[in-house]
Amino acid sequence: MTPDQINLWLEIQQRQMQALERIADVLDRFAPTNAPNYQRSLEEFRTFDWHSIGASVERTDQYGPAVVNWQGYQFIRRSPSNKFGEAIWFSRCAGKDEKGENQYERLITFKPLSKKEAEPVPEKVQRLMSNF
Repeated sequence: MTPDQINLWLEIQQRQMQALERIADVLDRFAPTNAPNYQRSLEEFRTFDWHSIGASVERTDQYGPAVVNWQGYQFIRRSPSNKFGEAIWFSRCAGKDEKGENQYERLITFKPLSKKEAEPVPEKVQRLMSNF
């Protein structure tokens, strides 16, 4: 190869690498890196459709699902009797913080949902909505 051909080849390789990096950036935006911590009512726990959130049940026990898989990660059922109140959630250790303490992320939480009423939409917002 001549020096001009080598330079052209290197330029093409550089452009291809830049294009691949842009593609990787876009794909990273589509794939969540954190578990979403969906919220569902406690009553839904036994009949929940795990496929609706892209998860599958790996293990069950007498209480229902015990370990679920989401995007290649295992989330374990938790339901401690402490300050968290009545709830069941699926979490996993996602690493350690600066102090060396475990950091957890939740996939989904089943808990009693609030019975609060929705607030009314103010008149000025209603006017804006009517313009759409």
